Amino acid sequence: MKHRPLSSPPGFTSLGCLGYIAVLGLLIVGGQGVYVALNNPEPLELTVADYIAQKPNAEWVKLSEAQVSLVEAAYKARVGKVSEIFIPVRPSGESMDAPIHIVLSTEDKAVVVALQKLSQSDGTLKKKVDAASQQAEKLFMWQDIYGLTRYGIFFDLLMRARLARLKMNLAEDFVIVNDGEAPDHILSLTLLGGGLLIWFFMLCHTMRNALWRWRRRRAFYRARSEK
Repeated sequence: MKHRPLSSPPGFTSLGCLGYIAVLGLLIVGGQGVYVALNNPEPLELTVADYIAQKPNAEWVKLSEAQVSLVEAAYKARVGKVSEIFIPVRPSGESMDAPIHIVLSTEDKAVVVALQKLSQSDGTLKKKVDAASQQAEKLFMWQDIYGLTRYGIFFDLLMRARLARLKMNLAEDFVIVNDGEAPDHILSLTLLGGGLLIWFFMLCHTMRNALWRWRRRRAFYRARSEK
C-alpha cells in the first residue's frame, strides 16, 4: 500500500514565511512604482524655492533656479571609491546655514572625480587651495534639477536613518532626488505582476495541500467508523 507524503517537496511556493516575505516585497515595490507612474505622467516644473514652500505631492520633478554645493556633499563609498554622492540643493542665494530640504543623489562621473580630488587633497594649505580652485566650477553649480524623488517604506526606514547621521543639517521633511531618473512603467508592472503570479501559485499550492489533508482526514474517520 502506497502512502502519500504529508506535504509536497519543498519549493518556492512552500518556503513558508520567506516565500510570503518575497511576494510582499514584490507587491510593495511594484505597486508603489505603478502608483508613482500613474500619479506622475509628466514632471512637475517649478523653482526650488516654490517646491520648498509648498512641498507638492509629486515624485517626478524638474526644479529650476537650483544652487548645488559640492563642498557640503556627503558620499557613499564602495571598495574605497566614491559610488554615490548626496549634494545639498538650495534656492539661489540661500545661506548655507539654512536647513537642507532637497538632496540630489548623483553618480555623475565628473562630480565623482571632483569630489575624490577634493577629499584626497592633503598637505599644505596651498595644495588644498589649488585642488579646490581646479574644481571651482563644480563647488557651487547653478543648474536645473531633474529626477525622481525617493519614496516608499524602504526609503523611510533605511535611507532617512542613514542620512540623518551624516550631520548635513537636513530638514525633517527633506527629500532625495535621484538625478535624471524617471518613472519606470515596465519594471514596476513586471514586479507587480510577478508578485501577483507567485502569490497565486502559492495560494493554489496551499489550497491543494489543505484539500488533500481534509480528504485524508475524512477517509481516516470513515475507516474508523466502519470497524
